[in-house]
Amino acid sequence: MLFFINHDDLRGQELMEELVRRHYYVTDQMKDLRYCQCIYLGLKGLDRKNRLLLHDETIVMNEDVFKQLRPHTYIWTMIHNSYLEELSHQYHFQYSAFLDDETFVENNGFLTAEGVISYLISHRRFPIFQSQIHVLGYGHCGKPLVKDLIALQGDVYVGVRNPQLLNDIQNIGGHPYLLEDMDLSQCDILINTIPSQVVKPKILDQAKSSICLIDIASYPYGIDHHYALSKGMSSVILPSIPGKYAYGYAGMMMADLIERMISRA
Repeated sequence: MLFFINHDDLRGQELMEELVRRHYYVTDQMKDLRYCQCIYLGLKGLDRKNRLLLHDETIVMNEDVFKQLRPHTYIWTMIHNSYLEELSHQYHFQYSAFLDDETFVENNGFLTAEGVISYLISHRRFPIFQSQIHVLGYGHCGKPLVKDLIALQGDVYVGVRNPQLLNDIQNIGGHPYLLEDMDLSQCDILINTIPSQVVKPKILDQAKSSICLIDIASYPYGIDHHYALSKGMSSVILPSIPGKYAYGYAGMMMADLIERMISRA
């Protein structure tokens, strides 16, 4: 079985090496696509203008490539791509995104939590210990992050929309609140996991100038970063954390999911 791997981040590179260790044939050359049974097109795949970030350059991927694919070819991306899903019906290949798989998303959340903690430890003058930390959202990324920060003896506050989550957060040692009651006046670190703007200028005006703002959500993000930076606050967006920190394990997770999907066919 021949795999094409677009290593547009470190996870892709690790996936190539992991598949080789598992005795698969692997290529990263576009000219080999027609011979491949399995294709990983990278983080997002191609856009509706057929542009693809390939390794470290952007190319235009002609639709003739799909006409030449072997029957029942598998194509993956990391994030779901609705354009590739449409093309899969037209050209009869099987399309999936890793982040559509519940088990993969859950494990990805653990890697994301470790990456955020790694960033905090290496970029702050003060420890997580006894810092007041606000985590917005309690989903696949928020939940393991909250648990890890509590284990490191941070003073962890968790902002959520759903009041049914308040007891669960309190039971693990966090301080839950509804987003409408957010108060950042004593906050040292704010970590957002919600992909819609919930931290607006009025809320940032409450915060200390020394606050550390971290956004791990997808666009349009959850923090008004332009306003925060205009006030001299430390404000960063950290996308695709497992592609920068725990990329070795991320590559193994990708290979595991590929093998599970192939074995079910």
